[in-house]
Amino acid sequence: MKKARSLRGMLIPAVFFSSVLTIGLFAVISQYRLWGSIKNSMEREIQNSMEKSDQCLDLVLDKYETLLYELCTDDQVIEIVENINKNEDDLDVNGNMLRRRLSHICNSNVSVEGIVVDTVNQNRIFYDSLASSSSKSSWITQIPIPIVEKGVAYRWKKEPVFLGDEEIHMFQIARKLVDYRDIHKPIGTVVISINEEELRNAVDWDEKTQVFLLDGDSIVSASEKSLIGEIKDMVLKPGLQTASKMNERTGWEIFNVYSLKEYRKTVLDQAFYYLLIAVGIIGIMVVMVDYITRPVLKSVDTVVEAMNKAESGDFTARIPIQDNMSTEVRRIASRFNEMIGQLDELLKQVKQAVLDQKNAELSALEAQIDPHFLYNTLDTINWKAIENEQYEISEMVGALADILRYAVRNAGARTTVRQEISWLEQYILLQSARLGKNLELQMDLSTEAWNCRIHKLLMQPFVENAIKHGLYRKEGECVLKISMSVTDHLLHIVIEDNGKGISEGLLIQLNDKNTVIGEHLGIVNVRKRLQLYYSGDAGLYFESSEGQYTRVHLFIPVEEAV
Repeated sequence: MKKARSLRGMLIPAVFFSSVLTIGLFAVISQYRLWGSIKNSMEREIQNSMEKSDQCLDLVLDKYETLLYELCTDDQVIEIVENINKNEDDLDVNGNMLRRRLSHICNSNVSVEGIVVDTVNQNRIFYDSLASSSSKSSWITQIPIPIVEKGVAYRWKKEPVFLGDEEIHMFQIARKLVDYRDIHKPIGTVVISINEEELRNAVDWDEKTQVFLLDGDSIVSASEKSLIGEIKDMVLKPGLQTASKMNERTGWEIFNVYSLKEYRKTVLDQAFYYLLIAVGIIGIMVVMVDYITRPVLKSVDTVVEAMNKAESGDFTARIPIQDNMSTEVRRIASRFNEMIGQLDELLKQVKQAVLDQKNAELSALEAQIDPHFLYNTLDTINWKAIENEQYEISEMVGALADILRYAVRNAGARTTVRQEISWLEQYILLQSARLGKNLELQMDLSTEAWNCRIHKLLMQPFVENAIKHGLYRKEGECVLKISMSVTDHLLHIVIEDNGKGISEGLLIQLNDKNTVIGEHLGIVNVRKRLQLYYSGDAGLYFESSEGQYTRVHLFIPVEEAV
């Protein structure tokens, strides 16, 4: 058997688990929304970072494209290159003039590591800023000159240039030399080599992320020089997120690698704070439940104690109503005290009723002498009538004895329709003798109606009224019809006579259940009995036509015989 628990034993776990469930659900939803918000914010931040990197990269490239454009459109430079193309014998003179110009540009721009001018005759004039030389260079002479169709071409050098122990990575931008007097005439190509740090400083300014420039899958620029020239898979590690944006000018990809570790730490910290808050709230609620329920449970214990006394038979037990009781407990205590007081009074009345019933039973036993004496006397008269061959009198006496036995034995009890009809036949026999004429009884009962049960003597007042008020002193044939049928679980009884009928005013009074008519107290009693027996489920009404008939309709709930 499951062990019963106290109210406090049920409330505290209920408050605990409901609080845990509610706060836990709130925490999960909050954490989910927080993570979504942080992730969206982070994605926006990364996107903005890449946009800014792209803009910074364009600014740097604008600077060097402008420098290259000025060099390629400089009339003096174009004239020098054309002279070299026309007369290679003056290469030293013209070459020196061009080298001085290239030297000036490199020295004016720190990040420009070298400039090469490649003529259409494949004469290469250069200045190496790293070696500060225009005649010897370990790397600049090996730079492949790109084919520039239009505008500016970009390329990068995978292998670094060594200056002592220092590695220097570079990228190049190239442009055609154009004589605007004849734009279709080829002159040469200019290639500027720029330190990779310019790219790195332009795109990698956010300390929270790692930014790389990719040409396809190859790394063009990175914060770690050792990664330049490697493929991007080298920087992809578990737990890292990536984002990318294409730079339209170079065709290189700005590749952003970042970690969610910091954001996860923020979420975990928030979860820890929620846990602390939840523990505090649940602790406070448990203490409050204990504080609030303590006086209530004490009041309940007082109520239970009084109930136990009442259960043991002490009906003097009362619940003392105290000021610290809640409204509900006060109401319970007040109703309990009233109920116990009424119950005590009822028990006293029952005891008195039992005593009165015993006295009534003794009186009833004593009163049984009179009915037995009456039955024996009627039996003696019956035999005397038979001895004197007064058979009609004998029949009437026998009918009277049967009527008395039926009426006295268990008055008001239920009987079968068959027994009730048998009794009515005896009753009508005596009434016929009283009228001094034969009373014709016509019966029409369905098979189902014969098996029903009704209370005794329900129909007798209506038969008596039919004979007394309808058929008395009637000339001609006197007919009394009794019909019964079962419809919708109701036994429909119709008692009809062909007597004088009822006036319209009296008919209205008879059908009014609230009207009491002095000459028809039997009908009033029948209405009361129907109400008592069937609690309003039975029905009664009259219909009549003066000088023709009176018809009584009685509706009784069906109760089949056992």
